[in-house]
Amino acid sequence: MRHLSIPIRWFITAILVLIFTYPYLWMVLSAFKENREIYTPSQLFPDQWQWHYFGDLLSGKYIDFKTAFGCSVIIALVQSVGSVFISAATGYVLARYKFPGKWLLFLTAILLIVLPKQTFAIPLFEWIDILKIHGTLWSVILPGLLSGIGILFFLQIFRTIPETYFDLSRMEGASEARTFLILLPMVSSALLTYGTLHFILAWHEHLLPLLLLTDENRTLPLALATIYDPSQRVPQAVVLAASTFTLLPVALLFAIFYRRFKSAMSEVLIH
Repeated sequence: MRHLSIPIRWFITAILVLIFTYPYLWMVLSAFKENREIYTPSQLFPDQWQWHYFGDLLSGKYIDFKTAFGCSVIIALVQSVGSVFISAATGYVLARYKFPGKWLLFLTAILLIVLPKQTFAIPLFEWIDILKIHGTLWSVILPGLLSGIGILFFLQIFRTIPETYFDLSRMEGASEARTFLILLPMVSSALLTYGTLHFILAWHEHLLPLLLLTDENRTLPLALATIYDPSQRVPQAVVLAASTFTLLPVALLFAIFYRRFKSAMSEVLIH
């Protein structure tokens, strides 16, 4: 597109934006429609705005939406914060030190990425049962704290930090733990980026909540699955209203941290 004129660039960009945003726009607007309007794909805007579908959703008429939304927020937030610290500390150690068994940790991180979660389902279920936390939010939070992607991501990030900073920290007499904490502000973009990515993955997680949680504290994706009813017992607008709320946290995080996300990914790709 570099050789095209500015008006043509803007036109192509507008077409692409419309193509990618239209499904989301249709979903949001359809939350205000009657069923007959939803099943008319060419109709984007409702004839009359039906606000009561959002009220039906929030009132708990069909599902306990507030509880499900709260459980999803707690799991995704706690898990992402904990995973950021654990992954950053592990990546720091792998990047700065040589020790016996280092290759084994590196291989383990790769296996966590390559192997599907279904492989660990049975041993994970037994481990959770031994800890006596089955059915609680911690049963989903704890297994998600360790991330192979996060370890490799921060391994690459800490490799980009000049050795001079580590030498200065040692000259000041700082311990290794203190050095790690001092360097964290330097990689704040990477911390926010990975935290956002992990939040999104945890927010949309299905398998572990399905196996480990009870109906009383199920997450939002599981709650949504219960209201998809072919018999139309639940209006489609209610389903789309819930889907809109599901999209909001992810879209908000990406909008807030987009610049940090772009900066951190550039550092990883360049080095």
